[in-house]
Formats: sequence, structure tokens, C-alpha cells
Amino acid sequence: MNGALVVPLGRAIDWAPLAVAAPLAVAGAWLVPAEFGVAVVRAAGAVLASAAAFALVDGMAAATAATPVPRWVRQWARTLMASLVAGAAWALAWRLAGVPGVLAGEAVVALLLALAGAGWAVRHVEGRAVALAGAVPVLACGAGTWATPGQGWWLAAGPLVLVVAVAHRDARPVRPSRP
Repeated sequence: MNGALVVPLGRAIDWAPLAVAAPLAVAGAWLVPAEFGVAVVRAAGAVLASAAAFALVDGMAAATAATPVPRWVRQWARTLMASLVAGAAWALAWRLAGVPGVLAGEAVVALLLALAGAGWAVRHVEGRAVALAGAVPVLACGAGTWATPGQGWWLAAGPLVLVVAVAHRDARPVRPSRP
């Protein structure tokens, strides 16, 4: 990614949810007793993932549809920037809590679930609130399956990346022009 794309997108992203979630996640891991570390790090992953989903909302989507940069490139750039911020905050919370590294797979899957949910929603509905659709799959999957940490989470990451990729594709397929 070059600066000509990153700088304008960086300004266009709604960073407020991550600006609130990141310090809360880190402070929670730092302040909560060690016996609650796993729960705090799991909650931090879900909250940061849901906050990162707000980066996919593009208030100018209709106006920028004709730009030379395809939608999928803009959405992946947004995804990468938000994922880096959420990932850095989660890693710091994880380090402060001192919990096992196997929770990283859960955090990645939570992030991908949120990005997939919000990615599909922003294709069909406008407005900032649509990013809350990213929290729905995180909460739905997290409620019953985060009971035991394990490496199986990494197996879910591959298919979820594909779901996010399909959600990020251009809204209308580009058809070749006829002579």
C-alpha cells in the first residue's frame, strides 16, 4: 500500500471505537488479577474485533465507486489498518495478562468473524451503525465455543479469510466493453 491510498483512508476511517476499545482492553489486562487473565484477554479479543469492524464503514462509498482504486483494494486497506491496531492492542493485553499463547487463534478468528459480518453488512446498508453487524457473529460464536483454548481456531481462519475476501469484492462485477 502506498501513501496515496493509506493517508486518505486513514483519515476516513472511524477510529473512535478502536480508540475506546484498545485502552480498555489493555487496562483490563493490566488491572485484573491473574486468575481472570484468560477471560479478560478473550473479552479483549471480542471487543477489539467488534471495534475494528467500524473501519469497514465507508460513508463515501457511493461517491468513490468511480475512483481508479477498486472497492476491494480500499476495503482490504481498511481491514489491514484496523487489524494492525486491534492486533497490537490485543497483543499488549495478552502480554500484560500473561496467559497462554493458544488464545491468539481465538483472537484472529474473532477479528475475522467481525470483519466478515461487517463486510457483508456494509455492502448492503449505509450508515455507521451497520458496523455493529460485526459484533453479531463474534458474540454468537463466542458464547458457546470459547470454553477451551486450542489450536483448532487456526483451522477456521482460512475459510473466514475467504468469506472476508468475498465480502470485500467489488459490488458490481466489471464487464468487458464491447467493440
